[in-house]
Amino acid sequence: MTMETYRLEVRETETNGIDADVLDADDLIEASTRVAYADYDLEPPESRSETPSYSEEITTDVTTLDLQYERDDGGFEFRLLGDRDELTRVRVDDDEWDLN
Repeated sequence: MTMETYRLEVRETETNGIDADVLDADDLIEASTRVAYADYDLEPPESRSETPSYSEEITTDVTTLDLQYERDDGGFEFRLLGDRDELTRVRVDDDEWDLN
């Protein structure tokens, strides 16, 4: 097995939700999940100067990737697992992304 570098991207979509993707070195999607704001009775502001997003690179030696999310009272947590071990965790707070 060899070390591979992946990029986790979490961003708001134009369709009122959040996309989270794990891309490999060739920008091919290895894992993906989507959150619809409507499923959680959330709404973004009517206009934004910038679309919120987060990106992080992870270098690891794994055979499987799994991208999961959980919702609590104040936001979402996205967890990237590699061979069932947590590689990274990203928190999206409602307040930071102005979600009501």
